[in-house]
Parts: sequence; C-alpha cells; structure tokens
Amino acid sequence: MMKDAGSWKRAAVFWLTAGMLTPLTAAAESGVTVYGVISSALRYTSNIDGREHNKTEVVASGIGGSRLGISGTEDLGGGNKAIFQLESGFGTDTGQPEYGILFGRQAFVGLSGSWGSLTVGRQYNAVNNVGWSFNPLDQSWGNYWSDPYYTGGDIFMQGYRINNSVIYKRTIGPVSLQLDYGAGEQTGGGTRGSTFGGGIMYSKEGLGLGAAYDERRAASSDGNTVSNYTLGASYAAGKATTYLGRMGRHESAGHARFAISFIGLGYQLTPALHLSGAFYRYVQNGGVTTQFEATPLPLGSGHTNVFAAVADYALSKRTSLFLEADVNDAHDGAVGRETEYWGSGPVIGIGHAARKGVMLGLRHQF
Repeated sequence: MMKDAGSWKRAAVFWLTAGMLTPLTAAAESGVTVYGVISSALRYTSNIDGREHNKTEVVASGIGGSRLGISGTEDLGGGNKAIFQLESGFGTDTGQPEYGILFGRQAFVGLSGSWGSLTVGRQYNAVNNVGWSFNPLDQSWGNYWSDPYYTGGDIFMQGYRINNSVIYKRTIGPVSLQLDYGAGEQTGGGTRGSTFGGGIMYSKEGLGLGAAYDERRAASSDGNTVSNYTLGASYAAGKATTYLGRMGRHESAGHARFAISFIGLGYQLTPALHLSGAFYRYVQNGGVTTQFEATPLPLGSGHTNVFAAVADYALSKRTSLFLEADVNDAHDGAVGRETEYWGSGPVIGIGHAARKGVMLGLRHQF
C-alpha cells in the first residue's frame, strides 16, 4: 500500500469509514458492496502483568481489525443518495463476535449529496476518525493489537463509536467536517448520557492537519462526564511521512486527566515494504483510579514511555505480512493502569514496570 497517496487516503478514511479499508465492489450495478478484513498474529509479550510473567498467544486482528461488512447506495436523483453500512467485527483466534454485538463496528443509514451526509445509527465519533488518521504506525488500517494508543487502558477514543447517534459530514475542498450527536435516551434526563462533539481535517499537497473533541455527559447527577480531544499533523514528502500528535481525556469524577503525545515516521522503502516507527509519552494525574475493579483503587500520577516499530510487506494487493515490536516503560501510578489492562489485575505500589513485545502476522482484505 503506497504511502504517497496519504493525503487522499486520510480524507477518505475520515469521511467514509474512519480507519477502515476502502471496500471492493461485489455488485457495482446494484450499489451494494461486500467487503472484509481477516487479520491474525502470533505475539510474545514479556512481563505482561508486572509480575515477571511472559505470554505467547495468537491474537485476533493483529494489524487491522477483522471484519465483515455490507455497504450500499441508492441514487435518489438530484445528486442525492440513500446510503447504509452494516459492519461486524470478529476474533480470528476464536471466531467470536466483537463486542458481543452482531453489527458492533458500524450500523447506520442516511442520506448524502452535495450538501454533505446525514446518518443515523451506531457510528464512529470524530475523535476516533481524526485520531487514527494521524497514527504513525497503522497506515490507515485502524487499530492493532498492541497499539500505543491503548496506553493508559484504551481511554483516548471515548469508546470509538456512538450509539443512537446522528452525524453530519461534509467536505469542501481540502477541508472535511464532522459533527456528532448521540442521544442519551434518559427519561426526563435532558442531556444526561448524551454525546456532543465534532472534528475538522485539512489535507492538501502532502500536509494533513486535524482536531476533534467529543464529550459524553454523565447519565446521572453524580455520574462521570468524560471529554476527549485529539490534535494531529502529518507531512508527506516523497516516500516519507512524518507525524505529530496529542490526545487527551478529562473525567469529572476525581478530575482525572490523561494525555499522550507522539512523534513518528513512515517510509515506503520499496513498492511492497513500508516501515514505520514512533515514540509516545503518556502522562496521568489527578484522581486517577483503576478502571475494572469492583471498588476502584486509587493510582495517582504516573507516566509511560512507549517505543514501537512496524514493518508491513505486501505479498499482493490484498495480502500482507507484518512484523511489530514495542517497548512499554511504565512508572508510578501508570503501572497500575498498564497491568490492569494487559495483565490479570492492577499491580500497585511499585515504581516501575517494563513490558516488551513482538508480533508476526498475516492480513488479507477482500
């Protein structure tokens, strides 16, 4: 997959499927498309739980989430179209559905035209769409198993998707806009549980810029309101693309604050081989606690440094081999976050824990 086409690819990712593949048309005349990705890998991780235990596993969706989708359009005349997309994720290691939902990745219907598009259903939020567009490692494949974006416990995309959402998108020249609304559906609750936000991207002559913000209101008066933002920039020159970005999160409960900043480089060494590498700096402070314990445990401040690199080799237009390596170096309260997410439970009271991993896998798209 050639990186020279990065500018238009980022715009397409933002507009259509946000970190998804452009699907191959199965029945062009009918306006219906069937597409998918199957990705799996063998991964070894040292000290995965902060207790010096190592792990070897077959992981689902090594680089690029495995999925099966159907999308379609109908010409309504006057430049307007009806559009829909249904997309199901699954684990290639067990065959189980992702999220325990039939169409857990996307499920929406709407209208589009020269005025933009308006869609209703379960959809990607703007923070997700902009954030993945500037990930130095993924080449617009979306997430991968050990992605540094997950540092801190996978908190920077605010759930990636919005249920019960209405989303408006429009592209004018090099600028793409997205506005998000997710109904909270709380009886008598006004905006409780609702999501509000949006994002904007600029892409022209190798330069990409993006910013997004989404806020999910607390569902009750004593609940937790969560806000996320992302900022990103990239510049493509010849075979190289540089990336710079920052993402943040604030939780009203305990005024916990999280941020991750990164810088990276992608390089198309040959028509088949793409190399990328990046450094990420994660920081947490305020009233940070564990995420999954029945009674949240206080963790406090901390930081993590992450180095990661990916080699992606195209065997054909549809099939690729990939090799990934990463080093995660957590300190203070960040140790608890990392070990809770990746291990069997949070490790608290130690000042440092380092985790290293390597992953070899295969990806096919259709």
